[in-house]
Parts: sequence; C-alpha cells; structure tokens
Amino acid sequence: MMNWIRNLGFALLAFLVTADVAPAGIGGMRGFGRGSGQWSRQTTKTGPNGRQRNVQVNGSYGNGQLTRNKTVTGANGKQATANTTGTYGKGQFTKDKTITGPNGKQATVDTTGTRGNGQFSKDTTITGPNGKQATVDTTGTRGNGQFTKDTTITGPNGKQATVDTTGTRGNGQFTKDKTITGPNGKQATVDTTGTRGNGQFTKDKTITGPNGKQATVDTTGTRGNGQFTKDKTITGPNGKQVTVQSSGSATKQQ
Repeated sequence: MMNWIRNLGFALLAFLVTADVAPAGIGGMRGFGRGSGQWSRQTTKTGPNGRQRNVQVNGSYGNGQLTRNKTVTGANGKQATANTTGTYGKGQFTKDKTITGPNGKQATVDTTGTRGNGQFSKDTTITGPNGKQATVDTTGTRGNGQFTKDTTITGPNGKQATVDTTGTRGNGQFTKDKTITGPNGKQATVDTTGTRGNGQFTKDKTITGPNGKQATVDTTGTRGNGQFTKDKTITGPNGKQVTVQSSGSATKQQ
C-alpha cells in the first residue's frame, strides 16, 4: 500500500496535511458565531504494540475570533504542537496555523475562504521548514443532503494534482467518494460509507490504489456525556491488520 501512496507523490501528501484544515475552515466554522466559550479535549491513542500517544487540545471562540492549540506527545515523550488563530464572520474566514515538530522545526498553514448560498471556497498555502511552498485551492457546493468538493494541489515544483469529492448526508447516514489524480495522471479512489446516531457512529472506507490493490479502514465509536471512544481496524492489500483504539474526554466552558 505504501508504494502506491508514494506514487501519488505530493498530491496525497498535501491532501493529508490539509485534511485537518477542512473541518475547521468549512464545516466546523458553522459552530462558531453562536456565542463564545472555551473548550478542551484529551485523547489517548493506543497502537497495536501497546504504545500510547497522547493528544491534548484546547481552544476558544467568540467575537469573530478563534484559537486552537494542540500538543501531541509520542510514546517516547517527544512533543509536536500545532497552534492556530483565526477569524470568522460575514461569510468569510481566515486561519493561520504554525506546526512545530519535535526537532523544533516549523511549518505554517495559512488559509482564507468564503462560505454562503450553498457554495464555499478555500485557499491554503503550506510553507515548509525550508521555505518551500505548496498551495491547495478548493471550491465546493452543499445543499439538499449532497455536497461536492474540487481541490487542486500545486507542489513546490509547480506540478499539480487534483482531489475530486462527491457525497451525500441525511437520515443518520453518509457517503463520500473521492478520486485523487496525481501529477503523472495515475489515480486512487477513497470510498466511504457511514452512520451516525444515538451517540454511536460507524465509518467504512475502501482505498483503491493506481494498481487496483485495495486497503480498508473500518471505524466504530461512541460519543456522549463528554466522553468518546473510537476503534479503527486497518487492513492492507496483503491482508495484514493494524488496530488503533482511542478514548478521551472533552469539556466545554461557557
């Protein structure tokens, strides 16, 4: 599976780097603007070898501004941080994120976007520790339980890749079909189905590489009363499996 991920090159890398940006920039922004407050969340993730990784997140929002600070502590005690500030209001938003690795090197992810009338746009610039830049430009639509999202990724060398997504949502169910086309024209697909309701959720994902080989990621979880759990099973093309179990708590202060 790793071979075809490498074949996609910068396309998948940049997409994965910015995946965390999308919820806060597009969907997650919907929660802001409804009052103000502070929140925190702590998660412990246990890998197949029993080693644990801790993720602590806290933030604040109100008056058109937001902050979000994340600290990830690995099993070896080394830490990485991602600190974010942003603004939102009148159908526009900005978000500036600084990522600091265990070695102290930094990268930045700067995002601006618009949202309204069932449409959205988002422009992201990623600057690596060496100063090289990549851009991720996204447009999309939402409405009547359906959505589309078209992303163009331009690497530091000017080469481009695209990520085209369609999906549906409603009645506690959702689907999402994604096609990733690398600079060399090779494609990979990620097809997802899931359910949500009564404090439980499931998500089943099938990843098909350019060579036709497949991997799956199956997730189940619960959420409620400030607690959550998530169990994930990853099955590679060779049938080998890895499990990731997560649990945590979240508190919100008004």
